Amino acid sequence: MSLEKKITALNSWFLLRPKTSGLLVFTLLLSILNLSIYFRYQAVRESEQNDMSNILNVVKQNIEQTLKNSYAATITLALSIDDNGNPKNFEEVAKHLVDNYKYIDAVQLVPNGIIKYTYPFKGNEAATNFDILHSPLHRKAALRAITTKSIYFSGPVELKQGGLGVVGRLPIFKKGKFWGFSAVILKLKTFIKSTGITTFKGDKYYFQLSKKNPISNKEEFFLDNKSDFSEKKYQKVYIPEGDWELYIIPRNKSYLILEFLPVVIIAFLLSVFCGLFVTTLLKKPSELQKLVRTQTLKLTRSEFLFKSIFDHAGLGISHTNSLTGNFIDANDKFCELIGYTQDEIKKMDFMMITHLEDLQADLDNMQRLRNGEISQYSMEKRYYHRNGKIIWVNITVSPLWEKNEKPNNHITIVEDISQRKEAEKTILESQQKIKDLIDSIDGVVWEGNSIEPGISFVSRKSVDILGYTPEEWIADDYFWRKHLHPDDKEWVIDYSAKCAREQKPFDSEYRMIAKNGNIVWVRDIVSVYQDSSGSIKFRGILIDITKSKQFEMDLNSSLKLVTEQNKRLLNFSHIVSHNLRSHTSNIQSLINLIEMSEDEQEKNEMLGLLKSVSEALNETMDNLNDVVSIQTDIDPVNENLNLNKFINRTLEVLRNQIIKNEASVKNLISDNVNVNFNPAYLESILLNFISNAIRYKHPERKPVIELSAYPEGDYQVLEIKDNGIGIDLKKNGKKLFGMYKTFTNNPESRGIGLFITKNQIDTMKGKIKVESELNEGTTFKIYFNNAPKKDLHN
Repeated sequence: MSLEKKITALNSWFLLRPKTSGLLVFTLLLSILNLSIYFRYQAVRESEQNDMSNILNVVKQNIEQTLKNSYAATITLALSIDDNGNPKNFEEVAKHLVDNYKYIDAVQLVPNGIIKYTYPFKGNEAATNFDILHSPLHRKAALRAITTKSIYFSGPVELKQGGLGVVGRLPIFKKGKFWGFSAVILKLKTFIKSTGITTFKGDKYYFQLSKKNPISNKEEFFLDNKSDFSEKKYQKVYIPEGDWELYIIPRNKSYLILEFLPVVIIAFLLSVFCGLFVTTLLKKPSELQKLVRTQTLKLTRSEFLFKSIFDHAGLGISHTNSLTGNFIDANDKFCELIGYTQDEIKKMDFMMITHLEDLQADLDNMQRLRNGEISQYSMEKRYYHRNGKIIWVNITVSPLWEKNEKPNNHITIVEDISQRKEAEKTILESQQKIKDLIDSIDGVVWEGNSIEPGISFVSRKSVDILGYTPEEWIADDYFWRKHLHPDDKEWVIDYSAKCAREQKPFDSEYRMIAKNGNIVWVRDIVSVYQDSSGSIKFRGILIDITKSKQFEMDLNSSLKLVTEQNKRLLNFSHIVSHNLRSHTSNIQSLINLIEMSEDEQEKNEMLGLLKSVSEALNETMDNLNDVVSIQTDIDPVNENLNLNKFINRTLEVLRNQIIKNEASVKNLISDNVNVNFNPAYLESILLNFISNAIRYKHPERKPVIELSAYPEGDYQVLEIKDNGIGIDLKKNGKKLFGMYKTFTNNPESRGIGLFITKNQIDTMKGKIKVESELNEGTTFKIYFNNAPKKDLHN
């Protein structure tokens, strides 16, 4: 049987069985319609979720913009505080901020957590002198702001001046110490108005804002309609600046089902109708014309519905010829956006209103769309408004031709993004201002990791202070460690690591090596904070204190020198006063006796005594002259001397005394031991100590003198040990090195040798120690300062 005959037979079968044909049409159409309704339900449901998400993001962006404005206001207010912590022009600055930020109701300065300055003052009097750090309701939020060193928004809370409001507090630190807060106040009604929630009110959705109560730790809701919505398909976003949860909730959780129920019923009835229609049609072909008219009417209604959506959409929509660029049609929103009427737009093309700098990119995308390289495109561009103003828009262009068809027309959906672009511009300008401010600071502002090495930011001042560019710092994770002075590296790294572990700020002074090899003294003032990922970070300022450090060292050196000279001068004045007064008194007495005596022999005796006293006075003057010579020699010659060379020379000078007293001298010092000292002083010291060891020998044993040397820190120690009569240090220790202080009955004792020796050692920045026991012997330890002179740049 041919195919044509089979088709004819099949048609005859259906025509002969109208009820069966009607039932088949009913079943098939009902299945198709129900499947279409299901897909449509899923699409509408997804669209509703997208709408909720879009609306929620718009409200969130509005809130974030309000919080950014509030943050900018607190920063501006904080900058009005000078380095001494005193606000400058508070009223003027505060009035400017309140006038320019329409959603800010009041601003405050809160030194030490106590509200002292408020603008406007009227209506906010009750908040004055309120201590937020001791308020259970406000303390936790305030401490969080201090801890994070960033702005934090508390509330909505009951304000001290009445009503509910949101309070944003920015902690202020001056010279590394907490000063207080700069704060903004947004009344709850103002805050809600700034979010734009009221513009989205309708029958489908409502909003809710919540936050955990700082005292009860329970979630509180602040907007109307606080009924339980946990069973509804809500969406929410978290706003970290205030720890808020923002919800969007459908008013009726089953409204979609109710909305589609009539459609399902209609589909069922339509299927029944079509089944009956086919049945009837097969019986009455005339009914076919009626069905055609009905479908035509439905099509007309569909076109009307599309036109209604096109004209009343919330975004701008234009219908454009893809070949010429001429506008075919545009909705009211598009006309409102660019300021032209529909009639005027239909005489224009999109090139006429596109900014010249954006036109080529738009034309290139259109060419790619016509060539079939892309299925649609989106881009940000600028339009010229009729009044000449520039408007930023985001366009999405979709073709109205099918694949492989000749390009004809396209639809463009236009979104006004001018406010967003303006906000981005403001943020970029603020960032540039902050960068310029940082670069103008007289110190290297830096930021980096604490535990792990690495610098993430360095200001341009690094070039002036150390010679390295910020790029050189950041390129090497170990840059800072590599350029620490070797003598400071270990303790600086250990100290910074300790502060990082304890999360406490620090202020330290250390040395770094500059690019030219110079040593630079720096003061590093560092704060420790935790970023959003939980990592511990350092943020600090590196100040060049080389000049002040040099001045400090010079000043300390001068102060030490003057103090020592004053001390010596005072001691010397006491000595002069005592000794000269004694001699002059004796001379005066003898002269008086000579004048009173009439016996020539008695006068001669008195003259003999006067000569003795005069000789004693002359000897005293010689001794005092030696002392003056030492004490006035501020910067004596300092040479590197071989110790054994001077010891051997001294032993040669004292050779007769050593032989006469049968003394034994043991020199245990190697020939390579050198000391930094004045040659004349070293000769005098050795002669004094070795001759004293012989002079004050023990009467019952031969003198034994032992010389040894060893290093101790920055000193080379010379130890002179004897077995003589010893010294009672408990009795005479404090006056051991005093002038004219003697501790034996030896007629050769004058009490001047140890005094001069001590002054010589002190002058050369050394020191002397003594150990002694009566009848056992004495050990003198002379400490020669071998440390190199400190130079700040080496």
